[in-house]
Amino acid sequence: MISEGLMQNLSVKGLCDDSRRAKPGDLFFSLSTEGFEEFARNAVAAGAVAVVSEQPAPEGLTSRWIQVSDVKAARLEAARIFYKDPFAKLACHAVTGTNGKTTSAFLMNAMLESSGKKTALLGTIKNKIGDTSVVATLTTPGLLDLFAFAAKAVAAGCTDLVMEASSHSLVQGRVAGIRFRSALFSNLTQDHLDYHKTMENYFEAKKLLFTKYLAEDGVAVLNIDDAHGEKIFDEMKAAGRKAVAVSRLGNAKADVKPEGAVKSTEEGLEMLLPMIAKEKLETPLCGEFNVDNVLLVLAWANAIGIQELAMRAAIASVRVPGRFEKVWNKGGRHVIVDYAHTPDALERVLNTARSLCRGTLSTVFGCGGDRDRTKRPIMGHIAETLADKAWLTSDNPRTEDPLAIIEDVRAGMKTEKFEVVPDRAEAIRKACAALKDGDWLVIAGKGHEDYQIVGKTKHHFDDREQAVKAMEEC
Repeated sequence: MISEGLMQNLSVKGLCDDSRRAKPGDLFFSLSTEGFEEFARNAVAAGAVAVVSEQPAPEGLTSRWIQVSDVKAARLEAARIFYKDPFAKLACHAVTGTNGKTTSAFLMNAMLESSGKKTALLGTIKNKIGDTSVVATLTTPGLLDLFAFAAKAVAAGCTDLVMEASSHSLVQGRVAGIRFRSALFSNLTQDHLDYHKTMENYFEAKKLLFTKYLAEDGVAVLNIDDAHGEKIFDEMKAAGRKAVAVSRLGNAKADVKPEGAVKSTEEGLEMLLPMIAKEKLETPLCGEFNVDNVLLVLAWANAIGIQELAMRAAIASVRVPGRFEKVWNKGGRHVIVDYAHTPDALERVLNTARSLCRGTLSTVFGCGGDRDRTKRPIMGHIAETLADKAWLTSDNPRTEDPLAIIEDVRAGMKTEKFEVVPDRAEAIRKACAALKDGDWLVIAGKGHEDYQIVGKTKHHFDDREQAVKAMEEC
């Protein structure tokens, strides 16, 4: 299909599957059936040495056309040859789930580094090779970008790669060619139904990490407080696969669960896990949702042989931007910025803030445009139920009318415990100005993002910057 000799004869200098990114010397893989001729001609015009496609060659492109029966398989083979099979030289670890992926990936990376490994990290907030970081554009990059990243990681001396595996990337085969040494499952709650259509489809997409991409001798670590995690665990155990179960709620099947109550304060968490350590483990991460994340990653670290001292150092030092991030806690007033943009995530972060709050709890949030509309009224109901006041505003409206999005949110609200302020900066200013001693404010939805998408344009906007500025002016 695609051989090393063929690529040498063509003097291939790069691989590309997006005609807009084609460069001189690229081998272009035409994945589309509709519009394939236009894309192919654009790639050749940009300097591509040849086009690989399942379609027959259009007129005038015969000499630059390689017709194959499976273009995705050809692309994968070419990537392995061109990038010298980098995933065979890395121990790859992935975490999937609706919420908790980013925090878990940060914890995993920290534990590997604490144990002396040089790591690469791929995720929602950033991509990192050793000490060099770049801003991430997708939770999980495309297949060719993944191979290019892995090749750079190998060249830099990395031994391990930690990545967040999105449902889109799993069902689209972006991680094809990787056999993960370990895979973690955090939870499954409503999100991305605009793409997957049903929760069952969404679950089956997540499940692929364990049924298709986990190495035969790889280990799965699953949160079985979530029914979907328990289902995967049961199926893996029945098949004789390596699987470890964790439970914050004390599920009898769990291999790792806390003994006694987990101490939770605004300073962090403290828990005893006799199956991992004799003394209590401490972390500055807050909230029940972070108990889940910490349990999951400690069980994973234990399963792959990371020592206790490295675990302790990692959970004590890790900080995750935009995940229950304390941006203000002076004068008895507390402002938290969190990425929560799903019903479950919003419920978890508000419950955590409520457990710590001595005064009034308020929240600023909106919902993203051009995304799952069904979750909007659910989030509105959660906000009015758990917060004393909600400030309804814009998130990333994209091509939708911000007021129409807010109306969808309001449809789930039965009280008048909210104020509509479409301008997000103004909503943050008003919410901050209303804070008194002992009050907490949760600004939810964007977390680490430093932009707002209006129409198709990104504008600089950072909830953390806006909150600090507002609090300093109060």
